Amino acid sequence: MNKLKSSASSLGGQDGQSHPAFKKKLQDLAWALFGMGLYYLAARTGMQLFALKPSNITLLWLASGIGMVMCMRHGLLALPLVVFASFCANYPGMAEAHRSSPILYTLISASADGMAGLVAMLMMRLSLPAGLKQAQDLLHFGIKVCLIPTMLSSLIISLNLAVGGYIRWDEAGNFFRMLVLADSLGILLIYPLYQAWRDDHQLHQVEVQRLVLTGLGIGILLYLAFRGHPGFIYFILPVLLLLAFYVNLNLVTLIVAVSMVAIIAMTGQQLGPFQSGNLVEANFMLVCFVCTTTFTILAVALHNRQLLSIEAARQEWQQAAEVDALTGLINRAAFLPMLADEHQRAKRLKRPYALALLDIDHFKRVNDVYGHQVGDEVLAHFASLMQANIRGIDKAARLGGDEFAILFPESTASDAIAAMERLRQRLEAQCIISGAAQVFVTSSIGITEYQGGDVTPDMLRTRADQLLYAAKHAGRNQVMFDAVTDEAA
Repeated sequence: MNKLKSSASSLGGQDGQSHPAFKKKLQDLAWALFGMGLYYLAARTGMQLFALKPSNITLLWLASGIGMVMCMRHGLLALPLVVFASFCANYPGMAEAHRSSPILYTLISASADGMAGLVAMLMMRLSLPAGLKQAQDLLHFGIKVCLIPTMLSSLIISLNLAVGGYIRWDEAGNFFRMLVLADSLGILLIYPLYQAWRDDHQLHQVEVQRLVLTGLGIGILLYLAFRGHPGFIYFILPVLLLLAFYVNLNLVTLIVAVSMVAIIAMTGQQLGPFQSGNLVEANFMLVCFVCTTTFTILAVALHNRQLLSIEAARQEWQQAAEVDALTGLINRAAFLPMLADEHQRAKRLKRPYALALLDIDHFKRVNDVYGHQVGDEVLAHFASLMQANIRGIDKAARLGGDEFAILFPESTASDAIAAMERLRQRLEAQCIISGAAQVFVTSSIGITEYQGGDVTPDMLRTRADQLLYAAKHAGRNQVMFDAVTDEAA
């Protein structure tokens, strides 16, 4: 009977372990199917919005970026899905051309689209395995991830359509160039957006407000540029540059992608400044503007994020070097410069300040009787009481061991005495509970006041230390105070 129960439990454990894995596979499949649908919608939308009449050459193929992202997320599983979505999107147009074997030629072109996403994914993992981290990465990204895969797929598609009679051979060269540019732009706009939102999902209210205001500004510029004032299009670049310094990368990539898509879509409707009698020249001007703007903004945003990361790391290291890990108070290395600065300020303005030195009575006995863990809890409790009994401008520090200090700017000794006496009484009255241990501790405190003259910070610390030891010799658990002047020195 026991064996049967054990076997049943084992089977239940295996089911419990396999269920999350099966659920994850279903989620991955669902996301893959969603990506396939998104690819199809992007392809059909591109044919409607981004195709220039009468040539029907698509200036932006966002589906290429979506295909790459699908391959990044799902590997080889994405390949047949991309091919299928591309086939469904392209077949109606191929069939309308009334050429022979539209299924075959559509399948070849769709396979080339799938290959482009797969090659782009492989190039990304080989050349930039950590993703886009700094501005210098954009050079490798542009050449290896955007250009090389799209050149391969565009060459196959152009030859395929020329052989099938869908385009003339003398049009194949221009068709190839436009395919490369359209597919590269798709990757350039989609992948940075995907990476930014994958790495950082947080949205800060201030940043969202700035994004909305920037979006409204860009919308106004686009309206003016495409309604008879073409010069306003060039003001979009400085606006986006300023935005790159004030919001995080995911919002920057979002507004850049939306702006560039809007420009190309409106041009596709034969509006705006990129209209010319020479269609090739007009297309080239448009693509150059979109590419240079996108690259510039992404480079600035990546560089800004890198600088912010360096600054955050520097502040983290500085905080680690200046803050006592146990109590959260500043340490001696940070406190002494603060004391020196306050001394110079008080001397210059002829204002007083007070300095208190504190330690815990018989703290060595606490460690010996209860152990160092309880001793650490006593120190942390004492530090929290200190923080609760001082003002926001006062600076509390742990100088080492059970020795603490508090700097009271713009205060006399009597002001500091009131705060320290309150601290002493609260510490004496409270029981520190740690496990089974109940610990009561007291503190001895020495306070001195700077009243002007040529007294140095070291003199004040020495006098406060003398008063601290006087409090100990007088029986502990009390406050001693006086002022240090030139006469006392």
